[in-house]
Amino acid sequence: MDRRVAAPLPAGLGPLLGREHDLKHLARLLRGGSRLITLRGPGGIGKTALALHLAHAVRGEYDHVQVVDLTHLRDPAEVLGAVAATLPAHDRSLPPGRLILDFTGQHRTLLVLDNFEQLLPAASHLGDLLSETATLQLVVTSRSALHLHDEREYPVGPLALPERAQHAASSPAVQLFVARAQATSPAFELNALNTAQVIRLCGVLEGVPLALELAAARLRTYALPDLLARLERPLEVLRADFRDRPERLRSLRAAVQWSYDLLSEDDRAVFECCAVFEGSFTPEALTEVWGSPDVLDGAESLLEQSFLQRLDTPDTRWRMLQPLRELAAEHLDGHPQAPLWRERHALYFLKMTEELFLRWEHTNTDDRAAYLPHYPNVRAGMVWVIEQGRADLAYRYLGVVGALWAPFGLFVQEVPLVERVLALPAPADRRVLLRALEVSVDSLNSVGQYQARNARLREVLALCRELGDVESAAWASLNLIPVAWEEGRGEEAWETVQRVLREYRERVGDGPQTRKQRMLRASAHLHGALTLLELGRHAEALEYATLARQYFREAGNAMFDLESGTVMGMLMLHLHRLPEARTLLLACLHDAADKGFRGVAEEVLRWGLIFLAARLQDWNAVAQFTAFVNDPAFEYAPSVPDRQLRHDIAQAREALGEAGFRDAWEAGTHLRLPDVVELAERLARGPRHPPQRSASGADLTPREREVLALVSQGHPDRRIARLLGISPGTASKHVGNLLGKLGLRNRVELTRWAIEQAEPDSA
Repeated sequence: MDRRVAAPLPAGLGPLLGREHDLKHLARLLRGGSRLITLRGPGGIGKTALALHLAHAVRGEYDHVQVVDLTHLRDPAEVLGAVAATLPAHDRSLPPGRLILDFTGQHRTLLVLDNFEQLLPAASHLGDLLSETATLQLVVTSRSALHLHDEREYPVGPLALPERAQHAASSPAVQLFVARAQATSPAFELNALNTAQVIRLCGVLEGVPLALELAAARLRTYALPDLLARLERPLEVLRADFRDRPERLRSLRAAVQWSYDLLSEDDRAVFECCAVFEGSFTPEALTEVWGSPDVLDGAESLLEQSFLQRLDTPDTRWRMLQPLRELAAEHLDGHPQAPLWRERHALYFLKMTEELFLRWEHTNTDDRAAYLPHYPNVRAGMVWVIEQGRADLAYRYLGVVGALWAPFGLFVQEVPLVERVLALPAPADRRVLLRALEVSVDSLNSVGQYQARNARLREVLALCRELGDVESAAWASLNLIPVAWEEGRGEEAWETVQRVLREYRERVGDGPQTRKQRMLRASAHLHGALTLLELGRHAEALEYATLARQYFREAGNAMFDLESGTVMGMLMLHLHRLPEARTLLLACLHDAADKGFRGVAEEVLRWGLIFLAARLQDWNAVAQFTAFVNDPAFEYAPSVPDRQLRHDIAQAREALGEAGFRDAWEAGTHLRLPDVVELAERLARGPRHPPQRSASGADLTPREREVLALVSQGHPDRRIARLLGISPGTASKHVGNLLGKLGLRNRVELTRWAIEQAEPDSA
């Protein structure tokens, strides 16, 4: 006899994007005999949709499948009655529990109990039902676990975000946003112009399904760029009048407020304290900010109720989804403990960064990659002390935070922070001031403000003399070397390198070295390599770069280890050692990407892989790599690699045409670091030898021929300018024109070409 009973499940479910694995796993759990599965997660995360799809997927395996919406219940005593009322039973005179047991005893039943979080005391009734019948299985959606012995918790998290721009269309978060956007605006589609904006929107909303749906609905009112600009406060923006949705799912604020209203007063205080943090944080950090380890009990309660999430990381890290954090921050602003919590937060992350700096100084261990997750909190602490006018703390922050800015590629975006710190009164501790000014030098250099950088370096030198800090003074001298390059005084720059190394050897001798001294020796060799490059002495430059890399490794500096490797790869290209250069540059890029060192990855591109792409005439790669780096300084930087980069960009523009170049550049601005690595790998798999170019001097002007003759005699641009009575900039421009017209890469090739052209005349 067929004992099946009609199961009135909701029909017309939309596609379940990004949850296919979850659906299969949950179905296996039910088939494997799991009696109680709790889909646990914050409001708006998609628990209900997953539960409904699960019910549809397995309905053929049960006599009866029933979904019970408990949203409107507030009294736990009413739960069994609400469940019993949905069953197609005949004897309604029985108590609800008995009616459910009688029905499920005769029918293999799956009950989906939706929105249980406000009814948790009723969980014991569910345990009683399961203990008295073997033919009942339960799937419960709840913000909190039920804490029953046989419960199987299944956390439901945000939808996956795209790791690469080119894979955006296959990302569940992007797919959901696009599908819902098309429901409102049928003409909307994912294309080359809006992909980066859609990826950013999904990232801002952290893949929360309800937030994505509400954002898509707002496209009725706002263009995508304007919507993005308003998402700094999503609770104020994201709402929609879905008449078939409960009120709590019609706006993001309602969804999170529903959850907040269910918190106890103690839990609310911990929740609001957590709003002090940006991004993820550790239990130790929360304990320090709260002022007592008692807060960890409250954090555990928030984790159980899905207000916090534990990240899948080797160390324990928690985070709060952005909508919840925004709500918590609103309540934090009026909390009497907020100023104390913020001060403790700022001091904790300042001390953490200073300890990193000190540990690095004394142990040669470069573990900066581990600090990338902490950086949002480091920055938040720094901003707070600046806003409070705490100059002493602000300068301390600036003096150590540069150690994080350099490898993570943050100098350009954080220039305003540097200026805000330096606008405060100088600290009494002159060494703190010195470290802050040194970081500001790198900041000015990163945005091409070379005159201001040079003035700041002279300020640093004066302070070094005042403090008797010989190593820091030598560092400043090395950083003034690019001034000599710019003015065509390459030999003078080389003398500076030799002087710094000579004085270093005199001070240190054969005795033990501090890490700062080891760093100075390594930096001097790297500056030596770059100066020899300016002088066209590539083989010697490679020797210096190789030594620099060895010394940076001994000093425990992973960032400059990779940067020295990049310079080595660039010099190998100058020396026509193409296979070695490919291998080394690609290895440096992979290592930088693995460590999260975006700043180093950009240097590998700027000073190595763009050069390689141009050698191989892959002009699309030249444009895309340059757009990805988007360095404001490369247009003005005086070094040989930067002059080469400007030439390569001009070549790419000419080869691709203006429209093609714009398209390639636009594509490059959308790339993410994994996309760049993949593009570099394709480049490395390209031809093993650079394409041959035809060279003709027929179209050279008389002035260019004069410059060519002087270049072939080994004269630098500054000397050529004096001999011809022109400016150094004009001389450099003529050299660049020669390289472009003749299809050559550097002065060595230009000299060789001139000699080869002269040989027939002299024969």
